[in-house]
Amino acid sequence: MVKMSFQDMLGEHSSYPNLLLLGSSLALTYVIATVIYRLYFHPLASFPGPFWARLTIIPSWWHTRTGDRHIWMYSLQEKYGPEFRYRPDSVVLNTPAAFKKIFGPKGNVKKGVYYQVWPKNVNTINTWSSTTIAVHARKRRVLNYAFSEAALREAEVFLHSNIDRWLELLGQLVPKDGEWTTSFNMCDWMNWLVFDILGDLCFGKCFDMKEPNSELRHIPEVMVSFLELLHPIAFGPFGSTWAWLKPRGLDWLLSVASPPVVVKWQDFVAQCLENRSKVEQEQEKHPKPEGEVRKDFFHWLFKAVDPETGERGYDLDELYAECELLTIAGSDTTSIVLSAAFFYLVRRPEMQAKLAQEVLSTFSSYEDIKSGSKLMSCKYMTAFLQEAMRMTPPVAAEPSREVLPGGTTVGEHYIPEGLHVSTGLYCLSYNSNVYPEPFKFRPERWIVDESGKEGSSAESVALAEHAICAFSFGTRGCVGKNLAWLEMRLVMAKTLWMFEVKADPTNKLGGGDVNGKPGRQTEDQYQIYDIFVSNRKGPIVQMKKRQH
Repeated sequence: MVKMSFQDMLGEHSSYPNLLLLGSSLALTYVIATVIYRLYFHPLASFPGPFWARLTIIPSWWHTRTGDRHIWMYSLQEKYGPEFRYRPDSVVLNTPAAFKKIFGPKGNVKKGVYYQVWPKNVNTINTWSSTTIAVHARKRRVLNYAFSEAALREAEVFLHSNIDRWLELLGQLVPKDGEWTTSFNMCDWMNWLVFDILGDLCFGKCFDMKEPNSELRHIPEVMVSFLELLHPIAFGPFGSTWAWLKPRGLDWLLSVASPPVVVKWQDFVAQCLENRSKVEQEQEKHPKPEGEVRKDFFHWLFKAVDPETGERGYDLDELYAECELLTIAGSDTTSIVLSAAFFYLVRRPEMQAKLAQEVLSTFSSYEDIKSGSKLMSCKYMTAFLQEAMRMTPPVAAEPSREVLPGGTTVGEHYIPEGLHVSTGLYCLSYNSNVYPEPFKFRPERWIVDESGKEGSSAESVALAEHAICAFSFGTRGCVGKNLAWLEMRLVMAKTLWMFEVKADPTNKLGGGDVNGKPGRQTEDQYQIYDIFVSNRKGPIVQMKKRQH
């Protein structure tokens, strides 16, 4: 046997150090070339932006993880103007014209890979998470059926029953006439109300979260935890890899090893779907008279037919996906705006008095408050809610949009295929060129009054209306916009008819802190946290029955 010395062995493999050196050199060359390309030769290189954000997605991901991406992007807008680059492959154009072009019919964009991370599996893609235009178009045609005028008329009764019971329970907190309630968190109560409404509309049964003995009051927090977990993954460095792996085994792995909060949320939606489906299936086997059929949103979705193909609109997997969408989008977005509205309402007694006077002078009784011309005539209430939506956009950061083949031109900018272009909705809402004094809560900015005493010029109101982005725009715009407006108007009008509201003088939950992080130091601004939709806390309020 031939024995080899250490030196002999080293000599035999003397090429290893050379290979390591070569590999290191190639890696360094790649990094340097990437840096130079992204800074100077990339198609988006002409856009200003932070040095590290132009090189890597880590800064934007970090601010996503902390829930502050919208605030970070607003700080970039203040530094660079409304058009800037915040990731190597992404720019935002925060002007009304850019928003309408990108999200409108000529934008030539699709939803980015971000949305592919969210579905439970490849069979539960919904109208929100579908990224292909053809799939979305089919799903949207069917969903429109559930939000037809007939469906909305049938839905109003569920709004009234839940709002009336909610106000009755709040009234039980009042010790006696003329006294204020103890303090309570309006955000929690608003979540319970809106979830109960969505339960009635989507699953045929109110969840009864607003009831004192409810065992489901934790569900809104479960939903928030679910969003907090997935949002940074979808927008993170490995979002594309995650989406690629989903149909290649990751979906199966997650089905047996998901975090508890994901399992709780999916089980909640699945159980609601199963219970409601049984009712509709029984109705198909044993039809009831038309007047006895419960016509909630699930009824319309279950019965929906694609108007182009004549085929049934959704299978059970798709129904699960759409009901999950309606529960999150329908409950959380409306609750965000209403929580913000009460935050500003209790801090501005003069505005509350004006709103109450408008309601009391418009309606002859509490029972008179319903959809129709009287409710629509409450212009100051509409302006108040619009201002709450502007200052608290339900989606604060930028919805991901990827440019399709052929590229797109937005203003003077050409964006090639495969890159991302969007509008930061918080940034647009606080663009001082559109909304002067953007951190000041001014419902009058939505009311035309050329004298300037009780409103704004027609030109400035038109510009404000052109830029409002709370319901998005175009084919991806919110299908439930009309329902949301009716719900918000009814909640505000009925509450102000029944109660006076004031802030807890010792608890400022919901507002900024003068000693807080940059962007969160305005005490008079309702604070939101980016988890795709806007998470929030407070306000803490007290109520007293209004004397008529």
